[in-house]
Amino acid sequence: MKKNCWVVALVLVLAAVNVASAALGDVSANGLTGLWRFQDSANKLKATVGTDLVTSHVDNSAWMVGPWTAINPGLSDNGIVQDRAWDYLTCYHGIAGPNGGGSYINEYTIAIDYKGDPGWNSLYQTSWNGNANDGDLWINAATPAAATIGVGGSEGVGYSSTTFDATKWHRIVLSVDNGNFFRVFVDGTLFVDAAGRNIDGRFSLELDRFHLFADDNWEDAWCLVGTVAVWNRALSNTEVADMGGWLDPTSGMPTALTIVPEPATMALLGLGALVGLRRKK
Repeated sequence: MKKNCWVVALVLVLAAVNVASAALGDVSANGLTGLWRFQDSANKLKATVGTDLVTSHVDNSAWMVGPWTAINPGLSDNGIVQDRAWDYLTCYHGIAGPNGGGSYINEYTIAIDYKGDPGWNSLYQTSWNGNANDGDLWINAATPAAATIGVGGSEGVGYSSTTFDATKWHRIVLSVDNGNFFRVFVDGTLFVDAAGRNIDGRFSLELDRFHLFADDNWEDAWCLVGTVAVWNRALSNTEVADMGGWLDPTSGMPTALTIVPEPATMALLGLGALVGLRRKK
């Protein structure tokens, strides 16, 4: 969190022609500033859109073949990375800021395809330094088959009453508009719907970065991560719902998603087994 003064594939194809909608519908790509697919073992943290991710340790982020997405017209992706406890990934989000009426980034969306080990799992950290203090969004997987998601402590929103099976892959989406709302979705379903947090408070991002899977006391279990994506605005409930869950219940494959940029070009995306107050969770 900041001092007060943030599996398994995604393919982006831009075309100037119409593309048929995915089963779950179209989502505007307006505001997409970062996209990471983990395609290439030789350049595993390379960005598809934006700036490459940076790992906190050279031995972190082991690349491996994982669940993969087949995307019309025949494109596919099959890379995931593993993040170790205590280590983290720094995401240079590419959002032109400040925004949302403050001096930091107060409006944004982060999407992650994720599978973590049992225990407490920090998903993102908004402080400048990755392990400076507590993470800012958590999965409580102490009981993995009945996990909850949220955050406690200073400016916290509490934890979801709805549970999910943390032993499986999930698409986690955080949509934030500080001063208006703080929303967390799991597989397109709204799990946390909280009032807006403070502008320039705990949940505002630094002007250039946030960190994935960072915490100050090892409550960041080993995890696998697929696609990561960032937008410079808070996506609506409908837009997030249209992303669907990581696993399509009919096909058994990661959900394909058609994203429609503004004004005329089309982007086909396959989303696969895709600080400062002191506080405690």
